[in-house]
Order: sequence, then C-alpha cells, then structure tokens
Amino acid sequence: MTVFNGVSGRSLILTAVLGLGVPLAGFVSPAVADEHRVTGEAPGAFVVEDDRVDPNTYEGYIAYTRVCMACHGPDGLGSSFAPSLIRAAERRGWADFAGTIAAGREVQPGQVMPSFADDPYVLANMENIFSYMRARGEGGLGRGRPKIIESMQEETEAPQEGAESDEAVHDEKADG
Repeated sequence: MTVFNGVSGRSLILTAVLGLGVPLAGFVSPAVADEHRVTGEAPGAFVVEDDRVDPNTYEGYIAYTRVCMACHGPDGLGSSFAPSLIRAAERRGWADFAGTIAAGREVQPGQVMPSFADDPYVLANMENIFSYMRARGEGGLGRGRPKIIESMQEETEAPQEGAESDEAVHDEKADG
C-alpha cells in the first residue's frame, strides 16, 4: 500500500486507528439494491432518493464541508490544492481512503495532505465522509447540501421511551 511510503510512524497511526475500532479490513462489496442504494454494514453504504440521503451520508456531507472542502473543493470535486475525493473513494476503496485520512499522504514534494489521526471529529466521521463521496460518485447525488430522507430522519430523531425531548428541555429552561 503506497499510503505508508516515506513517512515514519504511519504504521503506528494505523495501529491507533485500528485500536479505535475503525474497520480497515478492506471494503467488501455490499449488495446493490438499485443504482442509488448501497446497503450493508461495510463503510460506504448510502441511500440516495431524489437528491435526499440517509442520515449518515448527510453527516458525511457536514463533516466534509467542515474539514475537507477547503482543500478538496466543494462537493468533493477537487481543486488546485488537492484531488477529487469522489474519484479517490471510487479508485482506492475504504482501507486506502481511511488510511490516508488517518496517516496523511505526500502527493508530491511540497504537496502534503496532513494526518487527521489526532482529530476525533474526523476519525468519528471517516465512514460518513466515505459514504458521502460514494453517493456523489456512484449514487448520483447532485451538488450542494443534500436533505435527509424524511422517513429515515424520523427514525433517528424519535425520542426513546421515557426520555424527554430536546424541545421539552429547552422549553423548561426558557420558562425559567
């Protein structure tokens, strides 16, 4: 794997990522239900319906926009500073994609992607970013901020039985 060439300590970073429970055992091709859905438990699963996405892919968009867009350009298309992550997700697969995020990569002399191994937000969202990039490349997701598929949003927002909703807690604090 070329990810680890030339920089000392990268295998240590990879070991740390594995210790966090991030699966880097290679991307197993999940079942494809249709051209806009890759399902399964493996990293990169996504659902796209009418330019709406599943909650994890949406979180990938948010994380990408916060952390990656400055160098890799809007919507993962690449820029003069860094390559397209859409193509990277398609060509390299999960293990190489995650390894590059965690360990960084020297693309050319003087052009280096930094390591994000010390950033818990990025490490927690690597799978979501990968899903977003795959949805952009393979799933037909258009440019711009996607919306969440309503039926999936309701599932993730449903309060647990006996738990107070955020609105109820906020209303109590506002009432004084």
